[in-house]
Amino acid sequence: MGKEIRLNELAEKLNISTTTVSRALSGNGRVSEETRKKVIEAARELDYSSPSQNRQKNTTPSNGKSGNVGVVLSRDLLYESEFFHLCLLGAAGALADHGYETLLILCNTDEYEPLIPAVEKGALDGVIYTRAITGEKSHSYLKKKNIPVVVVGSGIKNAVMVEPNTALACRELTSNLMNNGCKRIAFIGGNMNYNVNIKRLEGVMMGISDFCIDPDPNLIFRDVSNYNSCKIAVETAVQRRCDGIICCDDVTAGWSCDALTKMGLSVPGDVLLAACYDSSDLAHHSPSITAAHFDARQMGAYAGEAMYGLLTGTEKRTLITVEHTIHLRESTRVFTV
Repeated sequence: MGKEIRLNELAEKLNISTTTVSRALSGNGRVSEETRKKVIEAARELDYSSPSQNRQKNTTPSNGKSGNVGVVLSRDLLYESEFFHLCLLGAAGALADHGYETLLILCNTDEYEPLIPAVEKGALDGVIYTRAITGEKSHSYLKKKNIPVVVVGSGIKNAVMVEPNTALACRELTSNLMNNGCKRIAFIGGNMNYNVNIKRLEGVMMGISDFCIDPDPNLIFRDVSNYNSCKIAVETAVQRRCDGIICCDDVTAGWSCDALTKMGLSVPGDVLLAACYDSSDLAHHSPSITAAHFDARQMGAYAGEAMYGLLTGTEKRTLITVEHTIHLRESTRVFTV
């Protein structure tokens, strides 16, 4: 048997959409008889197996597999950031290509009890975390159960990490504000139990230090978790004469911009504003907000592929790096006369 081919590769070879290929193979939906025959013939020649066929292979009693992979999402951020939705879509798509179902598991910070029922029933072959937590207790539990783990993030032992260089991205983001004249940059951060927020703060501090300026600890605001706490942080930062604000994510950046507007301040006229994580909301915000951009869906897909590799014994990497870009927008644009 040759190399396993995926649905999208079959579609690319035939120069038709994956939807058409799926309909032709399943017999559902409107597809011409000529196209259906062409797809079936190509699938046979290339030894293509559908996800359901792959799942049957992977769930035979002899290997004891369930055909399920759990994707853990943070309950407190599920409805606030599109990152988790995109990451989930990427992971689920990659896993489906290999015949695995995705089980969505919602957990609070440093909580793993929601995992236990599925694990104890043998209903999970692996677990993907969409955010890494400092001192995560569940990883040692999963290790004892011999369940492989993939993490979108860093700093977790005994797991494959899909990791963007968050610190470098935030360092570059900070340099942009410093180059545009900022001298006193405030950082408004979220839950510091999350490794990504620690990396974001590290990057901002390095970016300020690169300009031979000592970061002011009085301009660092940690564990900002809602609009009211963000508003207080912004007001305090302005009172302490900040001229730029870097927010830990897209949600906090939106809150900060609103708080500045209600104070009668303009962005970027009075304060420059940027975010350590980009989203479509920031691109369409008024003003549009500068941000570090990571492809969340691609990160999820990398995690799904890595999990499949762990389950089949072909994944030897412990770190998968992800590229980033800085999207410069109106919120850091300096106008000169």
